Amino acid sequence: MGKLGKIFAGTALLALILTGCNVFSFGKASEESIEIEKDDAKELDVELKLGAGELNLSGGANQWLEGRIEDSKEPKVSYKLNGDKGKLTVAQKSKQGINFKDNEWDLQLTKDVPLSLKISTGAAETDLNLSGIQLTDLDIETGVGELNLDVSGDWKESFDINLETGVGQVTVILPSNVGVKVTSSKGIGSAEFKDLISQGNGVYVNEAYENSDIIITVNAEMGVGEVIFKVE
Repeated sequence: MGKLGKIFAGTALLALILTGCNVFSFGKASEESIEIEKDDAKELDVELKLGAGELNLSGGANQWLEGRIEDSKEPKVSYKLNGDKGKLTVAQKSKQGINFKDNEWDLQLTKDVPLSLKISTGAAETDLNLSGIQLTDLDIETGVGELNLDVSGDWKESFDINLETGVGQVTVILPSNVGVKVTSSKGIGSAEFKDLISQGNGVYVNEAYENSDIIITVNAEMGVGEVIFKVE
């Protein structure tokens, strides 16, 4: 059994213990391409909700959103333009129990306009390479599984990251050439801050922080597991 399979197996056991009534199905997944075409939006509000499965997200889409979704129950996809702002949502439909076999989302977002990004996952393996995306703010909430977040690279504007982790391993890669400030609240588990300077009371900064006009502020509430912050 692979790493993700072990995570799901543990999640299923935990859910059964806690509720005594969850049903876990293993239906055949269907694969579909997804594309949200560009319009007159000057900024985007993007929300991704994955209950169980695998999410791979990066930049570089020619449209607002492109990619492939393989899911045992077709997610709900919506987009609406309100003035200059586009609201885009991709959400795994709620259902009785959890169907996680072969649920995989491979998505790319545009780098052409500023966007606010909110991601929530349940039992999932999540890989987010967000370098180059024009983030205005980033909210991530995880349940059980593994999270890899890469926000290294060059940034032209400051933004905030709100990170709330559940159970599992988390790795956050931060930039070295703009300021970074991490404020952490540690749960049951371990936290490591590589190439970051402690300012006490759970606050860490990188070397560029004191002299940078651009600051990435990370507010992290950590749950159970191992969390690693490192600068590259």
